[in-house]
Amino acid sequence: MNKKTEIEYRNLAAYFYKQHEITQPTAKSICDALKQCAADYRPDYWRRLRTALALVAKENGFYKAADKIRATINPITADRNKRSQIKPKQKRQKTVNAADEKQLLDYLVKQKEKTVFAGVSLVSHLGCRPAELRNLKFMGSCYIVISSAKKTEDGTRGLDRILEIEDSSIFNSLKECHEMLITAPYVDPVRYVQRRLETLTQRLWPKRKVHPSLYSWRHQMGADLKASDMPPEAIAAIMGHQSVSSVEVYGNSRSAQHARHYLKPDRKTVQQVEKRNQHRLTKHKNEPITLNNISRWVKQNYHAARG
Repeated sequence: MNKKTEIEYRNLAAYFYKQHEITQPTAKSICDALKQCAADYRPDYWRRLRTALALVAKENGFYKAADKIRATINPITADRNKRSQIKPKQKRQKTVNAADEKQLLDYLVKQKEKTVFAGVSLVSHLGCRPAELRNLKFMGSCYIVISSAKKTEDGTRGLDRILEIEDSSIFNSLKECHEMLITAPYVDPVRYVQRRLETLTQRLWPKRKVHPSLYSWRHQMGADLKASDMPPEAIAAIMGHQSVSSVEVYGNSRSAQHARHYLKPDRKTVQQVEKRNQHRLTKHKNEPITLNNISRWVKQNYHAARG
C-alpha cells in the first residue's frame, strides 16, 4: 500500500466516524456501523471502507479490533435473499465520440475554461488516470514519463511508463496543457477539473442522463488501442498495467473512434510487461483455432484491416 492510499484511507475512516457519530471507536461500534450501512454503498466501496477502518485501528495499536473489522462480512452480499438490496452501479459513459469531443472542446474554449480544456486534452491523448496528470514529466522533444497512481510498494501492481509522442506538434501542445494545468490557481487542479467538467457537460447536454468524465477518455483510449493491430503487451504498457488481462476492463474495440498512430510505448516498459506475462503471451500466440476463439480472431483481423 503506497503512502497516498494510506492518506486516503485515513480520511475515509475519519469521515466514517463523523458520519456515524463514533466518538470513541471500538471494534463492536465500527463493525455494527459497517453492517448497518452495507445497503448504502456498492460492495467494492464497502470493502474499501472496511480496509480503511481496519488500517486506522491497526495504526492506533488496536490489532485485535483491526482483525475483527477485517473479518466483518457484508450482510447484503452474504445473504442471497438480500442481494436485491445491493446498490446499483452508477451509470458511466465509457465512450466519447469524435463529434462530442470537438463540441466539448469548442465549448470550453468559448467559455474560457483553460484548466478544464488542459485536463481533457491530456487525458484524451494519453489515456492516463486523472490522478497521474499532476506528475507528468516531459523529456526531450517526444517523451512523456507517467508515474503510476496504482503502483504498490512491492511492485506487483501499477506500472510507471514512458510514452513516445511521434508528432512534435501534439507533444508541444500537451506540454503547454500540462503547464496550464499545474499552474492553475487551485489547491487541487485535477479535482477542480473533474468537478467543473461535470457541471459544464450538464450545461452543454442538459437532456442527457449520462455525461463524460475524465475516465471516459481512458476507456476510449482502451477501445481505440484494442481496435488497432498493437500487441496486448504494448496496450498494457500504454494503459499502465503490468498484467495484459487488466486491460480488458477498459473499452470495447467496437467503440473505437481514433487512430493512435502518434503514440508508442517505450521498449523497456513493454519488455517489463512481457516478462511479467510471459506465460499468458506464449499461450496466446500458440492458441489453437477453436469455435470459442475464432470469433475473437475474426474481429481482430477485421479491425486491423479497417485500420
